[in-house]
Amino acid sequence: MAAAGVEEQPPCGLCGAAAAPYTCPRCNRRLCSLGCYRGHGGCAEAFYQEQVLQALETERDPPPGRDRLTSAFRRLRQLGEAEDAAGLVDHDLWKGLSPAERAGFQRLLSSGEAATLLPAWRPWWWRQRRLVEELGKPQAGEEEEAEDDEAAASPLPLLPAVITPLSSFRAPPPSPLLPFQLPNVLFGYAFALSLHSGDETLLPELPAAILDVSAALRGRRAFASTAEALHAARYDVSVAGYPQCPLGDAGTVLAVVQILEGKEGRTDGEDVAVALLHLERLFRKGERHLPKEERRQFGNARRKCRYLLAWSREAPETLAALAEESRVVHARVAQEAAALREEVERGCGGPWRELISNRVNERLGERQLIQELN
Repeated sequence: MAAAGVEEQPPCGLCGAAAAPYTCPRCNRRLCSLGCYRGHGGCAEAFYQEQVLQALETERDPPPGRDRLTSAFRRLRQLGEAEDAAGLVDHDLWKGLSPAERAGFQRLLSSGEAATLLPAWRPWWWRQRRLVEELGKPQAGEEEEAEDDEAAASPLPLLPAVITPLSSFRAPPPSPLLPFQLPNVLFGYAFALSLHSGDETLLPELPAAILDVSAALRGRRAFASTAEALHAARYDVSVAGYPQCPLGDAGTVLAVVQILEGKEGRTDGEDVAVALLHLERLFRKGERHLPKEERRQFGNARRKCRYLLAWSREAPETLAALAEESRVVHARVAQEAAALREEVERGCGGPWRELISNRVNERLGERQLIQELN
């Protein structure tokens, strides 16, 4: 889905909105948002079907059955948008698939399981080791050793050579409550990036989601503790109506811990500086996709990120304390998630992933039966 300028655009082809900065990669219909893109018809599904078929055609020694489809899906990430895919697919290739392969392919698309076959998006702060040992086994949001090279983290954004010092800002001395703004901001940052798989072309949706989740960036919200700041962000996710991001609640809090701690070999506070500079850039880019009268909130958030950046460069000991407090919150949230999962499994009689998979297959079977009867 490619972004375009906001001036002199045709209206959205689905809802009729005046500003339609996106284009469907298959039918070229102009669309105003991610919601309209997903809801405008079967184009996206058909586009991915064509790309998978093309990938299958170029496999030198394709493995049989599901592994063959998995291998093709994993090549989609290398193909990019429709503009990068050369040529059309010979539809005779579809006929060459076995009935079982065709049914399996359609089932993966219909259930949404196809997305799980692609390599997981890994943020730049991701680490290839487990970070929490208190619970004895990996819980939601924890990370284990990577199984393959496809799970490599995205590249680390660069820091500028000079960062504006805190003394340069025309502002009163920092409040004692200022440090607690940072975990709330970082939660919104990690949540929105995970929700959109790091796709920075989703503007202004991506920075808007950060604002929806971070009250510290949205307005003058003060927090009395790290726990209050993190739980407020969790609450705002539900109030805003967002689905749970791929990291989950515990995983998003863990991301805050990771950014605050920083990776080994980096200077103290470097990862925090990278996150805040990245945030500032996202808000700056998002402003360009908004009417002038709606840019003020993004501009205010951008300035808050710059102030927090200047403060954080002078407070490495405070960042370490925030990391420890965030780790305590993560342990509690992970325990709550594990207890809830165990309760659901006891009530339903099986592992939750298996139960969900069985239910999806049941619904797909019901749909296929209705189609055959009609």
